[in-house]
Amino acid sequence: MGGHRLTDYAMSLFDKSQGSGGWVTFTSEEAVVAILFLVVTADGEIAPVEEELVVAASNRMKTLRRLSIADFNAAVWKVRDGIDGSGRDAVFAAGVKGLPAELKGTVYALAADIVFADGKATGEEIDFLRAVQEGLGVTDELATKVVEVMRLKNQG
Repeated sequence: MGGHRLTDYAMSLFDKSQGSGGWVTFTSEEAVVAILFLVVTADGEIAPVEEELVVAASNRMKTLRRLSIADFNAAVWKVRDGIDGSGRDAVFAAGVKGLPAELKGTVYALAADIVFADGKATGEEIDFLRAVQEGLGVTDELATKVVEVMRLKNQG
């Protein structure tokens, strides 16, 4: 992820829920980055393990592997600028809209992994994970399975 760290953006973005800017749109790759970025910043701070998971996702996920480091950084900046200009809600809506149906379960699983990664899921993170589930149309059955696995994976 180049010389930029997600933590550099977190505090200035956390409080922004509404902005005055225009419409935000994302490619499928940018949509993944947007949703993951919103998840890691949901509680206003980014634990190092959360940042590592986003980097790992960018290296493992076929959709994000297509991005060069420069393109990944540009996507993060586009998300940041979208939050600055239009707010977190608009960026979330654009992320959901830009995400292909076949990636929705995967992105939900990545989001859950991030939420439970540091061993302390905050109320804000849980609330946002529920919003991700609803926004992506993930069934309660799948969400329950994913959350159970991620809690087990990250408890030790």
